[in-house]
Amino acid sequence: MVHKNSYNIRKRYRERSRQRTAAFLKVAGFFLVTALLAGWIGRNYNESRQATLQKKLAENRTEILKLQEELLEARAQAQTASARYTQLKDEISKELPNEGPLRELVAMMRDRLDEGMDPERLEFIILSARPPRNCSDPVTRRFIVKTPALKGPDSAVNIGADEEISVSGSGTAAKSKEGDAEAWFDPAKSVAIAFKTKSGLVETKEGNLPIYHSLVVGDKEYRFSIEEGVQSFAKITFDHCDYP
Repeated sequence: MVHKNSYNIRKRYRERSRQRTAAFLKVAGFFLVTALLAGWIGRNYNESRQATLQKKLAENRTEILKLQEELLEARAQAQTASARYTQLKDEISKELPNEGPLRELVAMMRDRLDEGMDPERLEFIILSARPPRNCSDPVTRRFIVKTPALKGPDSAVNIGADEEISVSGSGTAAKSKEGDAEAWFDPAKSVAIAFKTKSGLVETKEGNLPIYHSLVVGDKEYRFSIEEGVQSFAKITFDHCDYP
């Protein structure tokens, strides 16, 4: 009876040992499979990311090369334009006189075209220009240049047989030694000269004296020169010629 019990104990021990070994192998196998799977996923991820980065790098290199080519082309075009500009400038300089009114007139026309003036309009003005004809003798008068500190009626010069044009002016008040505003204008500062016709047309010229202006009324062109006069006054000299 004792021998039989001793045999059963050893058998149960071996069975438990096999069960523990099988459980260990299962756990070890699970971790091994997990590790292998993680390694495979990681390797595939790294390969995929590396391929993406290499593709992006290749695209960036292509874009850089394209930009470099565009930059070289732009520089070449700029150099060509600069050389062409220098060539044209030299050609124009050779054709124009070195000095005199013709060179100044050409420079003025070029400035007007650069400012956006219509070439046909400029051509019409040049063709319309003629030497003055049947001009009257110059006449000189004076008028008071109005200032904010001036008290009194407005002053103006009426020009023409029927007083077709009225000329008046305004300016900045001169300062006394104490800094107070005087009644007369400061001739060193800008003034505004207004030319008004009977038809209601008003043209204003602003700037420092002397000021020059011309105005066409009917078949007459009036030409004006406004200069500094005695205190408070501006001196205006004018004549008129047939127009056109």
